[in-house]
This record gives sequence, structure tokens and C-alpha cells, in this order.
Amino acid sequence: MQKFRIGLIGAGSISDTYVRSMPWVPEGEVVAVWSRSDERTRRFAARHGLELAADRIDALIEAVDVVCVNSPNACHAEHAIAAARAGRHVIVEKPLAVSVDQAQSILDACAAAGVGLAYAEELPFVPKFVRARELVQSGVIGDVVYVAQREAHAGPHSDWFFERDLAGGGVLMDMACHSIECVRWLLGKPSVERVGAQLSRTLHRERTKLDDHAVVTLDFEGGPTALCEASWALQGGMQSRLEIWGTEGYLAVDLLAETGIRIYSPKGRPDQYIAAGWSRPSPEWAYDNGYPQELSHFLRCFAMGMEPDEAGEDGLRVLEILCAAYLSARERRTIELPFDASGVERAVDLWLAEGDR
Repeated sequence: MQKFRIGLIGAGSISDTYVRSMPWVPEGEVVAVWSRSDERTRRFAARHGLELAADRIDALIEAVDVVCVNSPNACHAEHAIAAARAGRHVIVEKPLAVSVDQAQSILDACAAAGVGLAYAEELPFVPKFVRARELVQSGVIGDVVYVAQREAHAGPHSDWFFERDLAGGGVLMDMACHSIECVRWLLGKPSVERVGAQLSRTLHRERTKLDDHAVVTLDFEGGPTALCEASWALQGGMQSRLEIWGTEGYLAVDLLAETGIRIYSPKGRPDQYIAAGWSRPSPEWAYDNGYPQELSHFLRCFAMGMEPDEAGEDGLRVLEILCAAYLSARERRTIELPFDASGVERAVDLWLAEGDR
């Protein structure tokens, strides 16, 4: 199969991770990058030896077969739609968009253009979580009755995550989207019937009006319940954990613990995946976190004309749940699904006071 030429929109940490994943992705190669900053674009292209540091977004789109939308959340719809209309396959980083209206517009544009659309949620491709799902499906712990998933660290690496206009929400949008889709995928993507949430501002209350700590409960069709914890308020490094209770057993997965490497760095080194303080970095961080497997799967699906396991519809379903969670936290009640969030400009507006928007 001829390699797909891949272009990256955005020159931040996730684009860096995509490039570092390429040795495990024989189906494609990253050849171009564009970002909102010409200087960052040039530095990124030079650092990774890319063919093109595009000065215009249309120049990037014209030069590639697949566009990875790694820009700030509020730009996802504009960039994904531009790529689709040019006939390019599209991979959109999580969350799919900042509103259900924007998310639906991405799905519609890709369908109209007949191009592939993938929702870049990597947790369903993490080897440890994949093995956990296999064990659950084998029946070794019986029927699943409860799942808990946590994604937490001390806060995002870029200032735009704290801005309502660019991010569309706080930690619920940034981290709980991981937890929610991980649990949906683990259980086979049953319908969510009810959503409950509690949100707060804790560690970053002086820096942002957005949520930085979230606890979300999901009631699934058929009985299982789930607890999804997401936080920017955890000191001492990142946690990514999955816990599954069954009628005949119990299963727990800790993605980041016991790697065999332990290091202390007061400031950390994000470019080396080293958190501030004590951490246990993986020797193959990108692979252990599922990024190469995710990208390889998406490209194979594009080549064969198949819908990816994590598709645009999954991103839309997650966004519906996030919107319901924001309303639940504001009104302090559970929200029934399906939930109509059309007309909401930013998901977090369902929680924020008028003066904080």
C-alpha cells in the first residue's frame, strides 16, 4: 500500500507525539505542518525534518492526503471542514468540537465529500486497556456491574486550555472526554441513559473561570454504571487508571505505574514526557499510550473505505454527554439522554454563569 502523506494542523505537543509515533505506522508519513504561528511552524518542521512548513492552511491541505486537526478545540470544525471539502481524509483530536452543532457540521462535511473521518481518542488503542477489554469480553470476571476511570494531572501545558472561547470547556472537555469514551468502548458502546456531574474550580481558580476538577456518573442501558474522574488538580504527576467490578471478579489497570524507570525532575520535561516531581516514564511512551496503533488503524480504514472504530459519531456522542454533564453540574440533577444541546455556542456555557462567558 502506498503511504498516505499526512499533514498536521498545529505544532503543539500532540503533533509532536504524532511524529514520534510514525516509526510504528508504516501506512503513512508526516510531511507537512501548519500552525497559527509561522515561527512555531518553521521550528517544528525543522526539528522533525518535514518537507513543508506551510505558511497557509490551504497550502498544507493541498500537499497531503490526510489532515490531522490538532489545533485548539474551537478551530476543529473550521479546519476539518476545509480539509474535507478539499477531498482529504480527516483525523480530529478530542474533543471533536466545542458544540454539538459544530460536531454535526464536521460529520456532514465529511459525508458530503465522501472522505474518512476519525475521532482521535487513543485510550481504546492502549495495549493495557485493550487487554483489559479482552479479559472482560472473555467473561473471566463475570458481568460488569461498575467501572471507574480516572485521568488526572496538575494542569494543561498551553494557556489556551484555560480560555472559554478556544477550549469550549475546562477539564471536562480536556480530560473527561477520555474517561467517557474509554468506558463506552470498554462496555461495547451501549447507550447512556442518564448523566450526573459535579464540577469545581480548585487549583487554578485564580487563572480561569473554567472547571478544573470533574466527577461524572453514567448510567448505561442494561445496568452498568460508571464513574469518570478528570482533574487538573492532582499534584505529583499524572494518573490514568481503570477499575472494573464484575459479578465474578475484579480487574484494575494502571497505565502509568511500575514502568521500571523512576525519575525526579523539579520542573519536568514535557518534550520527553517527564512530569514535574517524581514520575515513572515509559521507555516507549507513544506506543504504550496507543498513539501509533490509533493512527495505523485510522489509515488502514481510510485505505479500505471502512469506518474507524473511533469515528466522528463517537466524538458526537461524547460531546452530547459532556454537554449533559455541564448542565447536570449547574442544575444539580441527573440529565436524561438523548439530550438536545443544539444552539449552545460552547459546551461549558451550560455551566458557566452569564458573566463568566
